[in-house]
Amino acid sequence: MDKIKFYLPDFYNKFALNELIINMLKEYPECFYDNIEIGAVYGCFPGSLWNGGRVCPGYTRKEQVLAVLKEYNDRGIPCRFTFTNSLLEERHLYDTFCNMCLALADNGMNEVLVNSPLLEEYIRKNYSGYKIILSTTREIKTVEEIEKEAKKDYYIIVLDKSFNNTDLLAELDNRDKYEILTDSFCMDSCPHSTKHYREVSRAQLEFDSADFPMCPAINRDFYEFLGNETFITAEDLYGKYFQMGYNKFKLDGRAFNVYTVIESYMYYLVKPLHRDRVRLSVLKALERLEG
Repeated sequence: MDKIKFYLPDFYNKFALNELIINMLKEYPECFYDNIEIGAVYGCFPGSLWNGGRVCPGYTRKEQVLAVLKEYNDRGIPCRFTFTNSLLEERHLYDTFCNMCLALADNGMNEVLVNSPLLEEYIRKNYSGYKIILSTTREIKTVEEIEKEAKKDYYIIVLDKSFNNTDLLAELDNRDKYEILTDSFCMDSCPHSTKHYREVSRAQLEFDSADFPMCPAINRDFYEFLGNETFITAEDLYGKYFQMGYNKFKLDGRAFNVYTVIESYMYYLVKPLHRDRVRLSVLKALERLEG
C-alpha cells in the first residue's frame, strides 16, 4: 500500500518545529496516523530572488544552507525549493545565491517548485538532478489544462485549491501525480490571489515589502479554516481521498505563526487520542530551544 505523503512548510524559518515533528514521527509512531511519511519540506533560504508565493527577505550564509540541507537529507527528507517567482527575466537567472543553493543541493534527492517557464528551462538544463514540480501558484483551474500539463515531465503537479471537495478530483487520471493543498488560509474564491502572487514576486525581486494590504485571513486561528469550502478534513483525507488514489497532501504554513502550524500538524498527522500530549511535548521542546 502506498504511503500517505505530507509536504510540510518552511524548511528554514520553521526548522526547529519540523525537526521535532520528523524525529517524533520516527520515535513515537504510535502517536501518529498509520501509513504516513514526510514527503518533503518546502520553502526557500532567505534572500532567494527566485522565491515566490510568500515574500522571504533576508540573508543566509552558505554554512547555514549546508547545515539545513544536511539535517533534512540525512533523515531521508527532501528539501523542496519554492522557486515560483512569476516575474523572472533572463538577467535574474544568473543570481549567484539561488544558483549556489541549487548547486549545493543537487544530489538527486531534492526538489524544485516552478511557475516560470523561463526558470524551469534553465533548471532542467543546468541542474538535472532535481525533481521538477508545477506549483499551485500557476492557478490552473480546469481538468483539461491540468491534464495537458500532466503530459509534460513534471514529477508532481500541485493542484489549485479550487479542486478541493469538488467532483473535479474524480475526473483526473494518474492521481498519484497530483498533490492536494489541504488547508489554505486564503478565503474561498479569493479575487485577489493572482494580484497577490505577482506582487509577492515583485517584492522578492526588488528587495521590498509587498505593496498590498495583508490578507485578513493571515491571522485567523487554524480551526477557523475548517469553515472554508476548500478545507480538506482529516476524515476525508484518510478516507475518501486516499481511497480515490490521492496520497500527496501539502500543508500550508509559510505565512503562519508557529502555533498555527503546530495545530495543523496536530490535526493532520497526530491521532486525536495523542494530540494533547504531542502538542505539549512540542511546545516544551521549543521553549527549551528558545531559552
